[in-house]
Amino acid sequence: MSNYKELYEQLLKEYGDYKNFSERNYQMAMEKIIKLEKSLDAMVNIIEVSKYINSYLGDENLIPMINDMILGILGVSYSSIYIKEEDTIEIRATNKSTKYCYYVSEEKLRALENHEPFIINSESAIYESEDGSGEIHSLIGVPIHLRDKFIGYFIVEHTLWNFFSDEHIKFITSIANQIAIALENNFLYNKVRESSIKDPLMGIFNRRYFFDRVSNIIKTEKDKKFAVVMMDMDYFKKVNDIYGHPFGDEVLKQIAELVHDSIDINDIVARYGGEELVIYLDRVETFSAVYEKIEEIRRKISLKDIEYGGQTKRNTASFGISFYPEDGKNLEEILGCADDMLYKAKEMGRNIVVSSRR
Repeated sequence: MSNYKELYEQLLKEYGDYKNFSERNYQMAMEKIIKLEKSLDAMVNIIEVSKYINSYLGDENLIPMINDMILGILGVSYSSIYIKEEDTIEIRATNKSTKYCYYVSEEKLRALENHEPFIINSESAIYESEDGSGEIHSLIGVPIHLRDKFIGYFIVEHTLWNFFSDEHIKFITSIANQIAIALENNFLYNKVRESSIKDPLMGIFNRRYFFDRVSNIIKTEKDKKFAVVMMDMDYFKKVNDIYGHPFGDEVLKQIAELVHDSIDINDIVARYGGEELVIYLDRVETFSAVYEKIEEIRRKISLKDIEYGGQTKRNTASFGISFYPEDGKNLEEILGCADDMLYKAKEMGRNIVVSSRR
């Protein structure tokens, strides 16, 4: 009888050992599966962010949009992206009022610049949100590098204590790499786009952009009133003949800059061809106000000394003004009227402004 009892106890022990062994292996397998699932989820999220970036490559709001995605993916309280602009750090995206953004100490900033992300988990509040949204107990900081150059950092915050772990560091670092690539591609994209709409010499818009933009305004803003100005440098051929083409180019660049700086933010100045410029004035309060504005530009040009290669010269320009919808139903008619006014200005001796409504 005792032999059966010993055999039973032995079998019971072996069963217990096997059960414990199986449970441990099962637990280890489940932990590996959970870890793999988390890694897979992170990879899927990184791929989704990458696809999103590629879809909105030229969008000026790309960085804020990425920041919004991070908020949704991680379920954090706050997310902010800071980018280094020369010697300062600028907030490029955040979901909180800028005056409540986390202050990165010199020590933490040096850590970020040295490729060292950091995590702060504190049972006591790291700081209390001044906007009344609660205390911050977890914070993570990840540097953003473009190749070996430090270009900014990513700060993510949560009200919960011990919310962040090393897994978050890995994930946010991957996103930071995506942001660096996005910034570089966005810069290159906008540079190519700008070269397609800007005149390479004068730095102002080209004729094609002007036509597309103003035609679209006419199409989409039915009740819009605006003015178009044709401008031509006086006796410019003589400038090139006497002073040389490099001097002539400098005249065009400086005069274009003067005109650009003299108009409002919603106005447009473009190179129409040769030494001719065309200006779109977005606001027309009165015909006389437009005339006075262009007359002031004409006066500034006539008083400006252009210096280049040891030579100095003053220049003049003639202007013709037309108005939409008074002088035409489309851009071609408005430009034709402005061109007629410019022709009259030249007939009247140049260095003058002629308006269709004066």
